[in-house]
Amino acid sequence: MNVPKERRLIFKEFREGRTKDAVMVADVGFKKQLKALDPELDVVWNGTKWEIWRFPGQGKKLRKVTDPRATHVMTVQTKDRSFRELGADILLKLQAGDTTKFSTKQICDYFDKMDDNMQRAKAQQLENWFEDRKRETAWFTRGLRLAVPRRFLPGAIMLKGPSKNLKIRRALQNA
Repeated sequence: MNVPKERRLIFKEFREGRTKDAVMVADVGFKKQLKALDPELDVVWNGTKWEIWRFPGQGKKLRKVTDPRATHVMTVQTKDRSFRELGADILLKLQAGDTTKFSTKQICDYFDKMDDNMQRAKAQQLENWFEDRKRETAWFTRGLRLAVPRRFLPGAIMLKGPSKNLKIRRALQNA
């Protein structure tokens, strides 16, 4: 993502005047889970909200150093942009939104497989619908005892040909 230099949030400017805040220590468990997710991520208190930053090349360091390459990943806040506690759902959002772990080819293959699965599910649903109608019709007609004339039974017309009455009627119509 190319953001103009003047609009880009610089970590050093971001942290000035905020390091003496009394409430700036994040939950240790959350920080461990964040580090397990991606060692380059760290959570920072901005005075009113928690923010998550990526520090490229500083994955093994316990304490991240101010770096011009640091990038803002997300701000932890509610929908109305007020304070919010750190939680497991934040980690899930980070994990779902991380595109650096997959190449473009892998992402395209994933979506192709999703499309294939959707088409397979629709085909199976249509097949099931026809099978249900077939079964329902079979159960309905099974209980019916209708007299079927012998000439309409399967193969009767083919084997014997048309009846004498039918031949006479056709002959009179054509005459």
